[in-house]
Amino acid sequence: MITLLGIDHHSAPVALRERLAFVEDEIPGALRELTSTADEAYLLSTCNRTEIYAVGAEHPISSLIGFIAEQRGVNPNELTGHSYAREGSAAVEHLLRVASGIESMVLGETQILGQVRDAYQTARDAGTIGRVLGRALPLALEAGKRARTETAISRGALSASSVAVDLAHRLLDGLGGRAVLVIGAGEAGEATVRALIEGGAGDIIVANRSPERAERLASTLQGRAVPFTDLQHALEQVDIVISSTGAPEHIVTYDLVRRAMDERPDRPLFCIDIAVPRDVDPAVVELPSVVLYNIDDLEALCAANLQVRKREATAVERIIGEALDDFRQWETTEQVIPMIGELYQRAETIRQTELERTLRRLPSLSDEERAMLDAMTASIVRRLLHTPVSVLKSSQEGPDGDAIASAMQQLFKLAREEVAGVGAERAP
Repeated sequence: MITLLGIDHHSAPVALRERLAFVEDEIPGALRELTSTADEAYLLSTCNRTEIYAVGAEHPISSLIGFIAEQRGVNPNELTGHSYAREGSAAVEHLLRVASGIESMVLGETQILGQVRDAYQTARDAGTIGRVLGRALPLALEAGKRARTETAISRGALSASSVAVDLAHRLLDGLGGRAVLVIGAGEAGEATVRALIEGGAGDIIVANRSPERAERLASTLQGRAVPFTDLQHALEQVDIVISSTGAPEHIVTYDLVRRAMDERPDRPLFCIDIAVPRDVDPAVVELPSVVLYNIDDLEALCAANLQVRKREATAVERIIGEALDDFRQWETTEQVIPMIGELYQRAETIRQTELERTLRRLPSLSDEERAMLDAMTASIVRRLLHTPVSVLKSSQEGPDGDAIASAMQQLFKLAREEVAGVGAERAP
Protein backbone atom coordinates (compact mmCIF):
# COMPACT_ATOMS: atom_id res chain seq x y z
CA MET A 1 0.00 0.00 0.00
CA ILE A 2 1.19 3.52 -0.84
CA THR A 3 1.59 5.97 2.02
CA LEU A 4 2.05 9.70 1.50
CA LEU A 5 3.37 12.31 3.92
CA GLY A 6 3.61 15.88 2.70
CA ILE A 7 3.46 19.60 3.34
CA ASP A 8 2.47 22.26 0.83
CA HIS A 9 1.38 25.87 0.52
CA HIS A 10 -2.04 24.95 1.87
CA SER A 11 -0.72 23.34 5.05
CA ALA A 12 2.48 25.17 5.99
CA PRO A 13 4.00 28.66 5.83
CA VAL A 14 7.00 29.31 3.63
CA ALA A 15 9.34 29.43 6.65
CA LEU A 16 8.62 25.77 7.41
CA ARG A 17 8.44 24.67 3.78
CA GLU A 18 11.92 25.98 3.08
CA ARG A 19 13.32 24.06 6.05
CA LEU A 20 11.80 20.83 4.74
CA ALA A 21 12.77 21.32 1.09
CA PHE A 22 15.37 19.00 -0.43
CA VAL A 23 18.15 20.22 -2.70
CA GLU A 24 18.24 18.17 -5.91
CA ASP A 25 21.56 16.49 -5.08
CA GLU A 26 20.23 15.29 -1.71
CA ILE A 27 17.27 13.37 -3.08
CA PRO A 28 18.93 10.14 -4.37
CA GLY A 29 20.64 9.51 -1.03
CA ALA A 30 17.46 10.27 0.90
CA LEU A 31 15.49 7.85 -1.29
CA ARG A 32 18.01 5.06 -0.81
CA GLU A 33 17.99 5.59 2.95
CA LEU A 34 14.22 5.48 2.98
CA THR A 35 14.16 2.14 1.16
CA SER A 36 16.16 0.60 3.99
CA THR A 37 12.80 0.44 5.81
CA ALA A 38 10.40 0.54 2.83
CA ASP A 39 10.09 -1.39 -0.42
CA GLU A 40 9.65 1.62 -2.71
CA ALA A 41 10.07 5.39 -2.38
CA TYR A 42 9.44 8.59 -4.33
CA LEU A 43 10.24 12.15 -3.21
CA LEU A 44 8.81 15.30 -4.77
CA SER A 45 10.31 18.59 -3.54
CA THR A 46 9.34 21.88 -5.19
CA CYS A 47 9.03 25.48 -4.07
CA ASN A 48 5.51 24.79 -2.83
CA ARG A 49 5.59 21.22 -1.58
CA THR A 50 7.66 18.39 -0.17
CA GLU A 51 5.99 14.97 -0.47
CA ILE A 52 7.26 11.48 0.27
CA TYR A 53 5.50 8.41 -1.14
CA ALA A 54 6.50 5.04 0.31
CA VAL A 55 5.36 1.46 -0.23
CA GLY A 56 5.78 -1.32 2.33
CA ALA A 57 7.03 0.78 5.23
CA GLU A 58 6.39 -0.48 8.75
CA HIS A 59 4.22 1.95 10.76
CA PRO A 60 4.33 4.09 7.61
CA ILE A 61 3.01 7.47 8.73
CA SER A 62 5.00 7.70 11.96
CA SER A 63 8.13 6.38 10.24
CA LEU A 64 7.83 8.96 7.45
CA ILE A 65 7.39 11.76 9.99
CA GLY A 66 10.52 10.57 11.77
CA PHE A 67 12.40 10.24 8.50
CA ILE A 68 11.71 13.73 7.18
CA ALA A 69 12.29 15.28 10.63
CA GLU A 70 15.69 13.59 10.87
CA GLN A 71 16.62 14.39 7.28
CA ARG A 72 15.82 18.09 7.62
CA GLY A 73 16.83 18.53 11.27
CA VAL A 74 13.43 19.58 12.61
CA ASN A 75 11.42 18.49 15.63
CA PRO A 76 8.68 16.01 14.59
CA ASN A 77 6.23 18.08 16.63
CA GLU A 78 6.74 20.95 14.18
CA LEU A 79 5.00 18.88 11.53
CA THR A 80 1.87 18.56 13.63
CA GLY A 81 -0.88 20.61 12.07
CA HIS A 82 1.27 21.49 9.05
CA SER A 83 1.49 18.14 7.28
CA TYR A 84 -0.96 15.75 5.68
CA ALA A 85 -0.98 11.98 5.28
CA ARG A 86 -2.78 9.74 2.82
CA GLU A 87 -2.84 5.97 2.41
CA GLY A 88 -3.84 3.59 -0.34
CA SER A 89 -5.99 4.94 -3.15
CA ALA A 90 -6.26 8.31 -1.34
CA ALA A 91 -2.49 8.74 -1.74
CA VAL A 92 -2.72 7.83 -5.43
CA GLU A 93 -5.59 10.28 -5.92
CA HIS A 94 -3.52 13.06 -4.34
CA LEU A 95 -0.60 12.26 -6.67
CA LEU A 96 -2.96 12.44 -9.66
CA ARG A 97 -4.28 15.80 -8.47
CA VAL A 98 -0.76 17.17 -8.03
CA ALA A 99 0.36 16.09 -11.50
CA SER A 100 -2.84 17.49 -13.03
CA GLY A 101 -2.26 20.93 -11.51
CA ILE A 102 -5.36 20.81 -9.30
CA GLU A 103 -3.31 21.15 -6.10
CA SER A 104 -1.00 23.89 -7.39
CA MET A 105 -0.94 27.41 -5.98
CA VAL A 106 -1.92 28.58 -9.46
CA LEU A 107 -4.61 26.18 -10.65
CA GLY A 108 -3.51 24.36 -13.78
CA GLU A 109 0.10 25.59 -13.83
CA THR A 110 2.23 23.51 -16.15
CA GLN A 111 5.58 23.46 -14.34
CA ILE A 112 4.53 20.83 -11.78
CA LEU A 113 4.07 18.12 -14.41
CA GLY A 114 7.72 18.36 -15.43
CA GLN A 115 8.74 18.37 -11.77
CA VAL A 116 6.76 15.17 -11.12
CA ARG A 117 8.39 13.61 -14.19
CA ASP A 118 11.91 14.66 -13.16
CA ALA A 119 11.39 13.35 -9.62
CA TYR A 120 10.17 10.04 -11.09
CA GLN A 121 13.32 9.76 -13.19
CA THR A 122 15.47 10.55 -10.14
CA ALA A 123 13.78 7.80 -8.15
CA ARG A 124 14.14 5.35 -11.04
CA ASP A 125 17.84 6.15 -11.31
CA ALA A 126 18.16 5.64 -7.55
CA GLY A 127 16.49 2.23 -7.89
CA THR A 128 13.60 3.01 -5.52
CA ILE A 129 10.68 2.56 -7.93
CA GLY A 130 9.01 -0.84 -7.83
CA ARG A 131 5.81 -2.45 -9.05
CA VAL A 132 3.32 -0.17 -7.25
CA LEU A 133 4.90 3.24 -7.79
CA GLY A 134 5.91 2.06 -11.24
CA ARG A 135 2.21 1.89 -12.03
CA ALA A 136 0.96 4.93 -10.08
CA LEU A 137 3.47 7.48 -11.40
CA PRO A 138 3.01 6.81 -15.13
CA LEU A 139 -0.75 7.07 -14.55
CA ALA A 140 -0.19 10.43 -12.84
CA LEU A 141 1.95 11.70 -15.70
CA GLU A 142 -0.63 10.58 -18.24
CA ALA A 143 -3.46 12.22 -16.27
CA GLY A 144 -1.45 15.44 -16.06
CA LYS A 145 -0.83 15.40 -19.79
CA ARG A 146 -4.50 14.76 -20.53
CA ALA A 147 -5.57 17.56 -18.19
CA ARG A 148 -3.51 20.03 -20.18
CA THR A 149 -4.36 18.79 -23.66
CA GLU A 150 -8.04 17.86 -23.27
CA THR A 151 -9.14 20.78 -21.08
CA ALA A 152 -8.42 24.49 -20.80
CA ILE A 153 -7.12 24.19 -17.23
CA SER A 154 -3.69 25.50 -18.30
CA ARG A 155 -4.80 27.84 -21.03
CA GLY A 156 -3.44 31.16 -19.88
CA ALA A 157 -2.56 29.64 -16.49
CA LEU A 158 0.26 31.25 -14.53
CA SER A 159 3.25 29.58 -12.94
CA ALA A 160 4.92 31.18 -9.94
CA SER A 161 7.38 32.75 -12.40
CA SER A 162 4.73 34.39 -14.55
CA VAL A 163 2.76 35.50 -11.49
CA ALA A 164 5.96 37.23 -10.32
CA VAL A 165 6.29 39.00 -13.66
CA ASP A 166 2.65 40.06 -13.52
CA LEU A 167 3.29 41.48 -10.05
CA ALA A 168 6.34 43.35 -11.35
CA HIS A 169 4.22 44.76 -14.17
CA ARG A 170 1.71 46.10 -11.66
CA LEU A 171 4.31 47.50 -9.26
CA LEU A 172 6.08 49.45 -12.00
CA ASP A 173 3.00 50.37 -14.02
CA GLY A 174 4.38 48.44 -16.97
CA LEU A 175 7.70 46.86 -17.83
CA GLY A 176 8.59 48.92 -20.88
CA GLY A 177 12.09 50.32 -20.49
CA ARG A 178 12.48 48.73 -17.03
CA ALA A 179 15.61 46.84 -15.95
CA VAL A 180 15.09 43.47 -14.25
CA LEU A 181 17.60 41.19 -12.56
CA VAL A 182 16.73 37.48 -12.73
CA ILE A 183 18.74 35.33 -10.31
CA GLY A 184 18.68 31.66 -11.27
CA ALA A 185 19.00 30.14 -14.73
CA GLY A 186 17.04 26.96 -14.09
CA GLU A 187 13.57 26.10 -15.33
CA ALA A 188 11.89 28.76 -13.17
CA GLY A 189 14.50 31.35 -14.16
CA GLU A 190 14.02 30.62 -17.84
CA ALA A 191 10.25 30.83 -17.47
CA THR A 192 10.69 34.17 -15.72
CA VAL A 193 12.86 35.60 -18.49
CA ARG A 194 10.40 34.46 -21.17
CA ALA A 195 7.53 36.08 -19.29
CA LEU A 196 9.54 39.28 -18.90
CA ILE A 197 10.20 39.40 -22.64
CA GLU A 198 6.50 38.88 -23.35
CA GLY A 199 5.75 41.66 -20.87
CA GLY A 200 8.03 44.10 -22.68
CA ALA A 201 10.86 44.43 -20.15
CA GLY A 202 13.63 46.63 -21.50
CA ASP A 203 16.85 45.31 -19.95
CA ILE A 204 17.04 41.75 -18.58
CA ILE A 205 20.08 40.75 -16.55
CA VAL A 206 20.65 37.09 -15.66
CA ALA A 207 22.84 35.89 -12.79
CA ASN A 208 23.55 32.28 -11.88
CA ARG A 209 26.21 30.37 -9.92
CA SER A 210 27.10 28.65 -13.17
CA PRO A 211 28.26 31.45 -15.53
CA GLU A 212 27.84 29.15 -18.52
CA ARG A 213 24.13 28.60 -17.81
CA ALA A 214 23.60 32.32 -17.26
CA GLU A 215 25.33 33.14 -20.55
CA ARG A 216 23.37 30.52 -22.42
CA LEU A 217 20.01 31.70 -21.07
CA ALA A 218 20.83 35.37 -21.58
CA SER A 219 22.03 34.90 -25.15
CA THR A 220 19.07 32.72 -26.06
CA LEU A 221 16.46 35.05 -24.61
CA GLN A 222 17.78 38.54 -25.42
CA GLY A 223 19.29 39.29 -22.03
CA ARG A 224 22.78 39.77 -20.67
CA ALA A 225 24.61 37.74 -18.05
CA VAL A 226 26.53 38.94 -15.02
CA PRO A 227 28.65 36.88 -12.61
CA PHE A 228 27.51 36.30 -9.04
CA THR A 229 30.43 38.42 -7.89
CA ASP A 230 28.80 41.42 -9.62
CA LEU A 231 25.40 41.13 -7.96
CA GLN A 232 25.76 44.41 -6.07
CA HIS A 233 26.46 46.35 -9.25
CA ALA A 234 23.48 44.68 -10.92
CA LEU A 235 21.24 45.60 -7.99
CA GLU A 236 22.31 49.20 -8.36
CA GLN A 237 21.05 49.26 -11.96
CA VAL A 238 17.74 47.45 -11.89
CA ASP A 239 14.20 48.33 -10.86
CA ILE A 240 13.21 44.84 -9.82
CA VAL A 241 14.89 41.57 -8.86
CA ILE A 242 13.20 38.18 -9.23
CA SER A 243 15.07 35.29 -7.63
CA SER A 244 14.40 31.57 -8.08
CA THR A 245 17.52 29.52 -7.30
CA GLY A 246 17.69 26.26 -5.37
CA ALA A 247 20.39 27.53 -3.03
CA PRO A 248 20.15 26.50 0.65
CA GLU A 249 21.14 29.99 1.88
CA HIS A 250 20.23 33.59 1.11
CA ILE A 251 21.65 34.84 -2.18
CA VAL A 252 20.48 38.43 -1.82
CA THR A 253 21.70 39.32 1.67
CA TYR A 254 20.86 42.34 3.79
CA ASP A 255 24.39 43.78 3.47
CA LEU A 256 24.39 43.28 -0.30
CA VAL A 257 21.14 45.20 -0.72
CA ARG A 258 22.18 47.90 1.76
CA ARG A 259 25.37 48.64 -0.18
CA ALA A 260 23.44 48.70 -3.47
CA MET A 261 20.81 51.07 -2.08
CA ASP A 262 23.53 53.46 -0.86
CA GLU A 263 24.31 53.99 -4.55
CA ARG A 264 20.66 54.54 -5.55
CA PRO A 265 18.94 56.19 -2.57
CA ASP A 266 16.18 57.85 -4.60
CA ARG A 267 15.07 54.79 -6.58
CA PRO A 268 12.93 52.02 -5.06
CA LEU A 269 13.91 48.38 -5.47
CA PHE A 270 11.24 45.71 -5.72
CA CYS A 271 12.33 42.18 -4.74
CA ILE A 272 10.20 39.17 -5.62
CA ASP A 273 11.48 35.94 -4.07
CA ILE A 274 9.89 32.82 -5.56
CA ALA A 275 12.47 30.40 -4.19
CA VAL A 276 12.14 27.88 -1.35
CA PRO A 277 14.39 28.08 0.63
CA ARG A 278 14.15 31.85 0.26
CA ASP A 279 16.86 33.58 -1.75
CA VAL A 280 16.29 37.08 -0.35
CA ASP A 281 17.00 37.83 3.29
CA PRO A 282 13.65 38.91 4.81
CA ALA A 283 15.51 41.61 6.73
CA VAL A 284 15.91 43.71 3.56
CA VAL A 285 12.42 45.14 4.17
CA GLU A 286 14.00 47.20 6.95
CA LEU A 287 15.89 49.19 4.33
CA PRO A 288 14.31 52.39 2.96
CA SER A 289 12.75 52.10 -0.52
CA VAL A 290 13.06 48.27 -0.57
CA VAL A 291 9.87 46.24 -1.07
CA LEU A 292 9.93 42.45 -0.76
CA TYR A 293 7.37 39.84 -1.83
CA ASN A 294 7.89 36.12 -1.17
CA ILE A 295 6.10 33.17 -2.67
CA ASP A 296 3.30 33.27 -0.12
CA ASP A 297 2.51 36.83 -1.16
CA LEU A 298 1.65 35.57 -4.63
CA GLU A 299 -1.41 33.73 -3.35
CA ALA A 300 -3.56 36.85 -3.58
CA LEU A 301 -2.78 37.14 -7.29
CA CYS A 302 -3.41 33.43 -7.73
CA ALA A 303 -6.84 33.74 -6.13
CA ALA A 304 -8.01 36.08 -8.89
CA ASN A 305 -7.03 33.53 -11.55
CA LEU A 306 -8.54 30.67 -9.59
CA GLN A 307 -12.11 31.76 -10.33
CA VAL A 308 -11.42 31.85 -14.06
CA ARG A 309 -10.02 28.33 -14.09
CA LYS A 310 -12.46 26.65 -11.73
CA ARG A 311 -14.87 25.91 -14.52
CA GLU A 312 -12.24 23.64 -16.12
CA ALA A 313 -11.50 21.84 -12.87
CA THR A 314 -14.61 19.67 -13.23
CA ALA A 315 -13.31 18.23 -16.50
CA VAL A 316 -9.92 17.57 -14.91
CA GLU A 317 -11.60 15.84 -11.95
CA ARG A 318 -13.18 13.41 -14.43
CA ILE A 319 -9.77 12.61 -15.89
CA ILE A 320 -8.41 12.06 -12.38
CA GLY A 321 -11.34 9.77 -11.59
CA GLU A 322 -10.69 7.68 -14.69
CA ALA A 323 -7.00 7.33 -13.82
CA LEU A 324 -7.84 6.38 -10.23
CA ASP A 325 -10.27 3.74 -11.47
CA ASP A 326 -7.50 2.37 -13.69
CA PHE A 327 -5.17 2.12 -10.70
CA ARG A 328 -7.79 0.45 -8.51
CA GLN A 329 -8.55 -2.07 -11.25
CA TRP A 330 -4.86 -2.78 -11.71
CA GLU A 331 -4.40 -3.11 -7.94
CA THR A 332 -7.18 -5.65 -7.52
CA THR A 333 -6.08 -7.60 -10.57
CA GLU A 334 -2.47 -7.62 -9.37
CA GLN A 335 -3.53 -9.64 -6.34
CA VAL A 336 -4.24 -12.67 -8.53
CA ILE A 337 -1.36 -12.25 -10.99
CA PRO A 338 0.83 -14.80 -9.10
CA MET A 339 -2.02 -17.32 -9.29
CA ILE A 340 -2.50 -16.71 -13.01
CA GLY A 341 1.22 -17.03 -13.62
CA GLU A 342 1.40 -20.35 -11.81
CA LEU A 343 -1.69 -21.59 -13.67
CA TYR A 344 -0.13 -20.86 -17.06
CA GLN A 345 3.20 -22.33 -15.95
CA ARG A 346 1.54 -25.54 -14.78
CA ALA A 347 -0.47 -25.82 -18.01
CA GLU A 348 2.68 -25.21 -20.07
CA THR A 349 4.57 -27.90 -18.18
CA ILE A 350 1.80 -30.42 -18.86
CA ARG A 351 1.63 -29.39 -22.51
CA GLN A 352 5.36 -29.77 -23.02
CA THR A 353 5.42 -33.16 -21.29
CA GLU A 354 2.57 -34.55 -23.38
CA LEU A 355 3.92 -33.01 -26.59
CA GLU A 356 7.36 -34.59 -26.10
CA ARG A 357 5.75 -37.96 -25.31
CA THR A 358 3.68 -37.77 -28.50
CA LEU A 359 6.60 -36.70 -30.67
CA ARG A 360 8.70 -39.64 -29.46
CA ARG A 361 5.96 -41.94 -30.76
CA LEU A 362 5.96 -40.18 -34.13
CA PRO A 363 9.62 -40.09 -35.15
CA SER A 364 8.81 -39.74 -38.85
CA LEU A 365 7.32 -36.27 -38.47
CA SER A 366 9.10 -33.47 -40.29
CA ASP A 367 10.31 -30.32 -38.48
CA GLU A 368 7.44 -28.39 -39.99
CA GLU A 369 4.89 -30.93 -38.72
CA ARG A 370 6.45 -30.88 -35.25
CA ALA A 371 6.20 -27.08 -35.21
CA MET A 372 2.54 -27.31 -36.24
CA LEU A 373 1.80 -29.67 -33.34
CA ASP A 374 3.63 -27.38 -30.97
CA ALA A 375 1.65 -24.35 -32.13
CA MET A 376 -1.66 -26.26 -32.03
CA THR A 377 -1.22 -27.49 -28.45
CA ALA A 378 -0.09 -24.04 -27.29
CA SER A 379 -3.23 -22.56 -28.87
CA ILE A 380 -5.45 -25.13 -27.14
CA VAL A 381 -3.96 -24.23 -23.74
CA ARG A 382 -4.43 -20.51 -24.32
CA ARG A 383 -8.03 -20.95 -25.42
CA LEU A 384 -8.90 -23.23 -22.52
CA LEU A 385 -7.43 -20.85 -19.93
CA HIS A 386 -8.66 -17.63 -21.47
CA THR A 387 -12.18 -17.74 -19.99
CA PRO A 388 -11.28 -18.80 -16.41
CA VAL A 389 -8.46 -16.23 -16.29
CA SER A 390 -10.75 -13.48 -17.60
CA VAL A 391 -13.42 -14.38 -15.04
CA LEU A 392 -10.82 -14.44 -12.26
CA LYS A 393 -9.53 -10.98 -13.20
CA SER A 394 -12.93 -9.34 -13.61
CA SER A 395 -14.30 -10.93 -10.43
CA GLN A 396 -11.74 -9.18 -8.22
CA GLU A 397 -13.74 -5.94 -8.36
CA GLY A 398 -16.90 -7.64 -7.12
CA PRO A 399 -18.10 -9.34 -3.93
CA ASP A 400 -17.38 -12.85 -5.30
CA GLY A 401 -13.69 -12.21 -6.01
CA ASP A 402 -12.34 -14.06 -2.99
CA ALA A 403 -14.61 -17.06 -3.53
CA ILE A 404 -13.66 -17.39 -7.20
CA ALA A 405 -9.95 -17.05 -6.40
CA SER A 406 -10.28 -19.74 -3.72
CA ALA A 407 -12.16 -22.04 -6.10
CA MET A 408 -9.48 -21.54 -8.76
CA GLN A 409 -6.82 -22.43 -6.23
CA GLN A 410 -8.58 -25.66 -5.27
CA LEU A 411 -9.60 -26.71 -8.78
CA PHE A 412 -6.09 -26.40 -10.20
CA LYS A 413 -4.25 -27.26 -6.95
CA LEU A 414 -2.28 -24.05 -6.98
CA ALA A 415 0.21 -23.41 -4.20
CA ARG A 416 -1.39 -21.46 -1.35
CA GLU A 417 1.63 -19.24 -0.90
CA GLU A 418 1.28 -18.04 -4.46
CA VAL A 419 -2.08 -16.46 -3.68
CA ALA A 420 -1.55 -15.45 -0.08
CA GLY A 421 -3.24 -12.16 0.58
CA VAL A 422 -5.96 -12.56 -2.05
CA GLY A 423 -8.95 -10.85 -0.52
CA ALA A 424 -6.96 -9.49 2.39
CA GLU A 425 -6.21 -6.28 0.51
CA ARG A 426 -9.92 -5.59 0.28
CA ALA A 427 -10.71 -6.39 3.88
CA PRO A 428 -12.24 -3.43 5.68
